[in-house]
Amino acid sequence: MLELIKEYDRVTEILNKNIKGLKAHPKILDKEEHKYLYPAYEKAMYIAISLSDLNIGLKYLDFSEALSNGYEANHFARNVALISYELINHQQKITGQEVAALISEKLGSEGLTEVKLYSKELKSVKKENHVKLNYIRNNLMGHRTENGMEMAKGMLNINHKEIYQIGKQVFGVYLKIFCAYSEVLGKL
Repeated sequence: MLELIKEYDRVTEILNKNIKGLKAHPKILDKEEHKYLYPAYEKAMYIAISLSDLNIGLKYLDFSEALSNGYEANHFARNVALISYELINHQQKITGQEVAALISEKLGSEGLTEVKLYSKELKSVKKENHVKLNYIRNNLMGHRTENGMEMAKGMLNINHKEIYQIGKQVFGVYLKIFCAYSEVLGKL
C-alpha cells in the first residue's frame, strides 16, 4: 500500500515540477520575440494541472477503496468523475484555435498530428462515458439535486472501480497529449 501511495506521489511531483517550469516561461522567455509562445505554454500548464488534479483524485479513490472505506471512496469517485467529465468535455482547452494556428504556422500541419490522434482517442472515451459522468456531475457534484433521497440513491449506484478505470483511462490519454504537446513546445 505504501509503495502505491509513493508512486502516485512521484507522478504528482513530476507533474508539479513541469507546472513550475511552465509557470516560469514569462521570466525565462522575456524577450518580445518569445511572447508568441505564451499561449502554448499556458495550454501546456492547463494540461499538466489537470493531470495533477486527476492523479490526486485517483490516488485517494484507490487508497479509500483499498481500505474498504466506502464513504470516502464514493466521495473520491464523484471527484474523479467530475474532473474526468470536465476534461473530456472541454477538449478545446487542449489546444484552442490560437495555439493550433501558431503550431501550424511554425511547424506545418504535421505539428499537431500526435495531439490530434490523442484527441480522437479522448473523444472515444467521451463517447463511452459521457452519460454516466454527466449524471454524476449534474446530480451529485456540480449541480447537486435538492432531493436527498435521490442523491443518496445516486451515490449508492456509483461503481467506484468503474469510475477509477474511467479516470485512469482519461489520465492515460491526457498524459499522452501532454507528452506530445511538450514535444511540440520544444520545437517551437
